[in-house]
Amino acid sequence: MSLRKQAACLAIIHGADTLQPLLILPYAGRVLGPIDFGQYAYALSIGQLATTIVGYGFHWTAQRAAASARGDPAAIASIFAEVVTAKAILCVLVTLAGLAAADSLIAVSKPMFLCTMLTPLGDILFPAWLFVALERVWQAAIAVVTARALALLLFLTLVSSSDQLGLAVAIQAAIPVVSGAVSLPFIVHIALGGFKSVTLSRVGTLLKSGWHGFLFTLVETALMVLPIPLVTHFAGFAAAGQYSVADKFVGATRPVFRVMSETFLPRVAYYARHDPAAGIALIWRSLSTLIVGASLSLSLFFLAPYLIIYFFGESFSEAIPIVRIMSVIPVLTNITICMSNLYMFNYGHERMWAILTVSGLLTFLVFAYLLSYLLPNAGIAVALAVITRLSLVLAVSVGFFLTFGVAKMRLPAVHNVGASRGAVIVADSMIASPVRPLRLWRSRSGSER
Repeated sequence: MSLRKQAACLAIIHGADTLQPLLILPYAGRVLGPIDFGQYAYALSIGQLATTIVGYGFHWTAQRAAASARGDPAAIASIFAEVVTAKAILCVLVTLAGLAAADSLIAVSKPMFLCTMLTPLGDILFPAWLFVALERVWQAAIAVVTARALALLLFLTLVSSSDQLGLAVAIQAAIPVVSGAVSLPFIVHIALGGFKSVTLSRVGTLLKSGWHGFLFTLVETALMVLPIPLVTHFAGFAAAGQYSVADKFVGATRPVFRVMSETFLPRVAYYARHDPAAGIALIWRSLSTLIVGASLSLSLFFLAPYLIIYFFGESFSEAIPIVRIMSVIPVLTNITICMSNLYMFNYGHERMWAILTVSGLLTFLVFAYLLSYLLPNAGIAVALAVITRLSLVLAVSVGFFLTFGVAKMRLPAVHNVGASRGAVIVADSMIASPVRPLRLWRSRSGSER
């Protein structure tokens, strides 16, 4: 699949994931009422947290491994089976812990918690990471659009009062399960044969080697969640409301960069193993997407203030200077994806990639607290801390790329892959090498602990 088609299919997936909850939102709020709608949102957030733990960052590490071995059916099947087994073990542990905490540490009943666990169960059944790695995203798009459309129909027809809160949570939480059921015919012949060779020792090694991706996912989640509580702590709920409005506009740009990352990442991962020079060249070409980041930044600076006044009124005018300061975030994120996620993660700097991620979080927290005492506007202080964190990650990752990455431009391709025309890769081509990619997966699992 070409990169353009890959990007188009990813845009459809993320568009469906964004649009369906928005279409449900006003109906759910009116039917459930404020209190039950709050419980509905809280229950779904618990399911998302559980999914983060069960997912364990495999959409980074396993996706990279599968992309590198995309032409070897035996390696793909083995990777898939080990990831599914690891996720299943984590899901059981999270379920037991959640049932023990229900009605006490977490404010949901045990039956409601089991409904929320449909989301991590679906994360096991629906291997979106595998479709992205094999550049078969059109198959994932069919599954996601089908599941989202069915959930929308069921929610609007079956949920009619606050007494059906549990049903509302179950319908929305089960979307990944339905996606998994729809995608099953696509993966049966690709990946199910690997379960014969799964052992607990291999699963344990997989969990040990995948903690970098898990750590990155946790930190990224924390960086999305923490700013509003920090603004609330520094200046109260009114200031948090102003920051939240600005952050919503910045957050609307995130799906664009997720599509961008998932478009290039599988191809770069493959090149990193088989033709490092072609991978570096692709990363250089990916910088052409800066026109997208720059356009989004300019839109936030010039257009977002008018939209804030139009949709939220003059009472939210304090959000305008915040969103203008944050308007630089899209272009910084754009460069960071190319340098950090594409280069550092795939070209042997994964440990530093994880350390840099944690350092970024600590930098954000330190600067947020320092600037909150120096600046009268807590929202601006936290926004500047976010920008400082991104600038740190950008500076270090660019340094790594220029220092180490450029040298790889001179490395020859492995097995002459891409020696002639930049290694045009076909996602479902079968390279007659049943051992080498699997060995690469094993060696990476053992060497990156």
